[in-house]
Amino acid sequence: MAENYPLVDQREYRRPEKTVGWLNRRSVRGEDELPLIAAHQVRVFRVGDDYVEDPGNLRPDDPLVTGASSVTVVDRRVEVPVVVETRIPSAEAGDFTVRTTFYCTVTDACAVVRDGVTDIEALLLGHLREVPGLTADGGDLPIVDADAVRERIDARLTAYHEMRPAPLSGLRARHGLVEVLTPAELAEDIAKLQEERRQRERDRVRQEWEQEAALKRSLLETELELKREELRSTSALHRERNRQEEELEKEYGRQKHETLLSRFRRESGAEDQRHELSQRAERNRFTRDELKEDVRLIGADPILADFNAWRQGDISADQLSQRLHADEERRSGLADSRRRHELEDDLKRRAFDRDEVRWQVEREDRRKELDREARRDETAARQREESRRWDLAHEDRVRARHEAREDAHQLHRDRHELNQQGLAAWTQLSKQAFDRGLFDGQLTDPGAHINRVQDISYDQDRPAPDRGAGREVPGTAPRSIPHGEPDGFDDDADLDLGGTDSEANLGH
Repeated sequence: MAENYPLVDQREYRRPEKTVGWLNRRSVRGEDELPLIAAHQVRVFRVGDDYVEDPGNLRPDDPLVTGASSVTVVDRRVEVPVVVETRIPSAEAGDFTVRTTFYCTVTDACAVVRDGVTDIEALLLGHLREVPGLTADGGDLPIVDADAVRERIDARLTAYHEMRPAPLSGLRARHGLVEVLTPAELAEDIAKLQEERRQRERDRVRQEWEQEAALKRSLLETELELKREELRSTSALHRERNRQEEELEKEYGRQKHETLLSRFRRESGAEDQRHELSQRAERNRFTRDELKEDVRLIGADPILADFNAWRQGDISADQLSQRLHADEERRSGLADSRRRHELEDDLKRRAFDRDEVRWQVEREDRRKELDREARRDETAARQREESRRWDLAHEDRVRARHEAREDAHQLHRDRHELNQQGLAAWTQLSKQAFDRGLFDGQLTDPGAHINRVQDISYDQDRPAPDRGAGREVPGTAPRSIPHGEPDGFDDDADLDLGGTDSEANLGH
């Protein structure tokens, strides 16, 4: 089924509200108001009563874009298959389902948008039902003759489409494949489509579930890590606070002990003064000693100074409490600042550790990639070397076969020439023997002798067998010559037709 063909997307525009420029202000549309198009798609803008086709060159501030009331994305693919189905009655109770495929191509995008060709399947179905005699092609045939019905409908549609093409505005529809389905085949096809749809839905649900489970698992791991980090920070904070409280209690005990000791000394001094009121000098010396001791004990500690001032009555208890609280807040602020700096240092150190781990992983990946490239280069070099060796070996085998063939041909030619020479010598000797009458008393059948010469020529024409047992030795007479010789003729005897022995034989 052709979904969103040929109109892929349609948008209606309002008056552009965004303007640009200082001196020459002009309207402009947002980037998101222009629909994205693929390589095989075009945009068609409606400007008033005109329709303008744009392959993607117009900008958002173009006057055509800002003045357009709508935009439509048109699919310009060639030969897009569109399947149309209809039913025709049969001779039996069931109906034939005719499934026709039309191959459509947009020829005029502006005409398609202007005439609103949105449901191309409905237009093609109407065109298919207008074919005269289509519903009667299967009325005289049973369900089992679906092939005959398909041939009839195919021929009818082909002829009708050649005479009257499909009247689609801005589109060219070419008649293609025709299928005629029986009710059982249609039910099976529908069941298969439904099963595929259910399988796609199950796959989509499973993927969504897996993604959701992975997201939940990641969130739980993140929360667990945050809780662990918070627990570690809280534990460290509690330990630091306990340590400070212990130190503060120790300091407070020491100061209290010194205060009690100072009070005891003062009471003891007062008692001495009561006993030695007459000795003013001793009292003054004791007072100076007390002052020196206070300066030594208090020093630059503001808390001790406040306690001393409170003890001497210079400040009230409320002022002492306020100063103690202010000092404690100052100490807490210093402790918080120190913990904050420590936490920032810890975060920076962890960031450095993560960068180090990432760098190590990238270096390991790069090393593995270089190793794989080296192995591929080595494998390619080894394959090239093996191919070169195989080509050399193949060339050697071809050269060896060619040389062996040339040697065999040369040997055959040598044997042929040798047999020709032997035949010529045998013919010459036989002719001389006939001329001199050597076979007058011995040759009883001259025709057999002539046939023996023909056998010799026949053996010469045949290629010599390449076997050691039947191989002829150069310089010897053919093996077919002695066969069938007349009685008293010997191959080993010398035939001298020019000597005295020959004349003696002629005298016989």
